[in-house]
Amino acid sequence: MLDRPILRAITPHDLPAAAELLSKALPYDHTGPVVEEKLLGSNHRRDRFTTGAFSPSGELLGVVALAGRWLKLLAVHPSAQRRGIGTILLQSARAHLTASTGALSKLRVGDHPGNYLSPGVDERSLDAQAFFRARGFVEVVRVLNLRAPVHRNPLVTPERLRKLTSVARADGYTVRRATLADAEPLHQMITGSFAPVWSFEVARALGPPLRSDAAECASELPEGPAVHVALDGTGAIVAFAAHDGNNRGLGWFGPMGTLEQHRGHGLGEALLIGCLLDVADRPDGGVIAWVGPVGFYSRASGAVPDRRFVVFEEQ
Repeated sequence: MLDRPILRAITPHDLPAAAELLSKALPYDHTGPVVEEKLLGSNHRRDRFTTGAFSPSGELLGVVALAGRWLKLLAVHPSAQRRGIGTILLQSARAHLTASTGALSKLRVGDHPGNYLSPGVDERSLDAQAFFRARGFVEVVRVLNLRAPVHRNPLVTPERLRKLTSVARADGYTVRRATLADAEPLHQMITGSFAPVWSFEVARALGPPLRSDAAECASELPEGPAVHVALDGTGAIVAFAAHDGNNRGLGWFGPMGTLEQHRGHGLGEALLIGCLLDVADRPDGGVIAWVGPVGFYSRASGAVPDRRFVVFEEQ
């Protein structure tokens, strides 16, 4: 057993060490581009608790990141595993949650809306699953990421995007990339008809020029705003799709939505293809995260199941 580690908040100075640790401890995730976002970025309406476990000499041994009651990530360097550090970090997260809420809220692992590394524990991470089960967590749901081929896929081409855009235009719609001027109409439309947290993710996808809390720790992307929109004949936004609103820089797709009365015109397909073309050269380009309508994505882009995740919660 190591000497009890020193716990303290992670700071920007610690990010290089955290990046190295996460790359070793989480082999199924591309953590490098998103370390700052995951550890120091905004969690929408939930408080942030990000703590590292350090050796007496200052070496970072493990890290835990909490958003409200959601455990966004818990990782220990492979060289320091099985020495109680993960348990100590978990206990620190539990203590913070109890102190901040004044009640025994249940910790939940993974599926934090708005800022998550992955929506659960990767099914292949058997040691991680065993760790949580041994500490009183139970499985509550399994979730799925799809992946659409973004190279040599006849469904994901500029030509198909032009065709879908032309069909939408014939029906009276305009499909285009969003601008910062669209931020407030998007916010109103999404919060009124979809999930408020989607508006937070879309604000991050719009990027740093928006100067919003959501874009904290968000880097510029080559294409500019990572949001595509469809407008009706009055100029009102009736559909949207975003990418890099979470795990910015990796190319994850989502969220997207079309107002019910404007469905059936191919708007969702056009917006999806526009986003997939944007992310073709990203590390995880083509990942469609935390999927609901599997059939739509399969038909529209040839997406197939990619990663599966287990969500745990304290009993």
